[in-house]
Amino acid sequence: MSYIFVTGGASSGKSRFALERFKGLSKVAFIATGVSTDPEMEERIRNHRRERPAGWDTIEEPLDLIGALARVPRESEGVIIDCLTLWVSNLLYERSIGHGAVLSLAEETAGRLEGAAARALVVTNELGFGVIPANEECRLFRKLAGEVNQVFALKSAEAWLVVSGIGMRLK
Repeated sequence: MSYIFVTGGASSGKSRFALERFKGLSKVAFIATGVSTDPEMEERIRNHRRERPAGWDTIEEPLDLIGALARVPRESEGVIIDCLTLWVSNLLYERSIGHGAVLSLAEETAGRLEGAAARALVVTNELGFGVIPANEECRLFRKLAGEVNQVFALKSAEAWLVVSGIGMRLK
């Protein structure tokens, strides 16, 4: 079974959209890539946890998405990965993994999702709609995040853009 790709700006309603797509399923594995780095991020993580149904499994994995997918319980009806942008950031800044290696991991992870038995959905941020970052490091991050998004979008069965809480199907 292939997967659904969901993108949009920050705080655009992507995560809520993802939860709605899996509404009614009792066994969903939620793979969270966020890392608590400051009080604001801690609050965002707490809010996201509260929004998920109590019976869902949460796998907190900032780096190894393939390993996280292997830890999804067999009885899971669905898998949500939220979010690719944080995953790319974690790989770059926590593990100092290079551009090419990140793209290779993206290809491999997207391939694993294509063959997953359970329904799957991937959430990410669209960074290309904003202003051009002022420094090279941020421009390189934006470029890599965009390339990772392209890998996942192209391999997905469906792709959605969420703006102001409204999902628009891209494919």
